Amino acid sequence: MFITEKMNETNVEGIAELEKENFSDGWSLNSLKEEINNPNASYFVIRDDENGKVVAAAGMITSIDTADIMNVSVKEEYRRKGLASKLLATLLEEGRKKGVKDFTLEVRENNHAARKLYEKKGFVFEGIRPKFYSNPTEGAAIYWLRDKEV
Repeated sequence: MFITEKMNETNVEGIAELEKENFSDGWSLNSLKEEINNPNASYFVIRDDENGKVVAAAGMITSIDTADIMNVSVKEEYRRKGLASKLLATLLEEGRKKGVKDFTLEVRENNHAARKLYEKKGFVFEGIRPKFYSNPTEGAAIYWLRDKEV
């Protein structure tokens, strides 16, 4: 069983470990700790109830009615269990509660599994930002999920 909860002082170290495992330039523990009290930040984790470990995490930064989704990260052995999809749904719900109309994110151009998930969730590919990532250098695919009523 999995438990979804907001990022807090208890689980933030697990998120930092996950960042190290999955990203060559992931967020540091100190950067994540700063986000705990940021009123514009919403970060969520999924813990494995059996062992208490953080196995997935994602967050977003909100600016008026737009949200920038940050790293969506799942421990390798927990992938293909719907956890990233659950986190995205949680972020979208939380954002809409805060009045967010449009969501954006960047993903490595060659991360086809993530791109497929975002497209399945309704995000639309809008272009490539060349050489956005380092270690290795790679373009960022830019996606938007826009409120259809705007």
